[in-house]
Amino acid sequence: MTVPATSEEFRARVGGLWDALVEHDFPRTLADGTLPPERFRFYISQNIMYLPEYARMIAVGASRTPDLRGLEESTRAMANIVDVEIPQNLRMREAIVEIAGPVTDADLVMAPATAAYTSWLLAIAATGSALDIQAALLPCAWSYGVIARRLIGEASEHPVYSEWLRFFASDDYDAVVVALREAFDRDLAEAPVAARERLAAIFLMGCRMERQFWGQGLTGSHWADLI
Repeated sequence: MTVPATSEEFRARVGGLWDALVEHDFPRTLADGTLPPERFRFYISQNIMYLPEYARMIAVGASRTPDLRGLEESTRAMANIVDVEIPQNLRMREAIVEIAGPVTDADLVMAPATAAYTSWLLAIAATGSALDIQAALLPCAWSYGVIARRLIGEASEHPVYSEWLRFFASDDYDAVVVALREAFDRDLAEAPVAARERLAAIFLMGCRMERQFWGQGLTGSHWADLI
């Protein structure tokens, strides 16, 4: 198997997993307005717990970048999470509560897929290189933009779900993803073959984690003692 050398080749290598990720029923039902509002409340509550750990991973990556350009890029990516995405998620949760009812105690406990995903991200941050961290964060950021742009043209208008789609389908968000991919591809070009194989495995696991996170949101799966 050819060792991937660009982000596009990483995506091609995961093949059907990427297709399953971007065609998942959670965002599809979100777009057509049939997703139960309590499922979105659960998903957004889990995402509010996920995003700070995602930002912490980026912060560690910033500390390991070898040059000023990498530090600037990581700082912008982290600022997008802290200053834009987390506040937006909090606003959307307030809005969905008006439809679905109050946040439950279970919503506020990290569910299995959330715990697994954040633990994996922080493990990569603790043991990996700056490039490992880039590979781990890319599936999340990249797939959200692909999903939203794919669905927004045929989406039903919804008081909450439409905001989610517009945000991730926006040119501003696309610019964030393009910058992440360009930085990754630039740094990847200097990585040896063995490192690229490790990075491909990290990217693959990131896609798996993303798919599990969507599945958890769709089914509302949680710890047995909280069901």
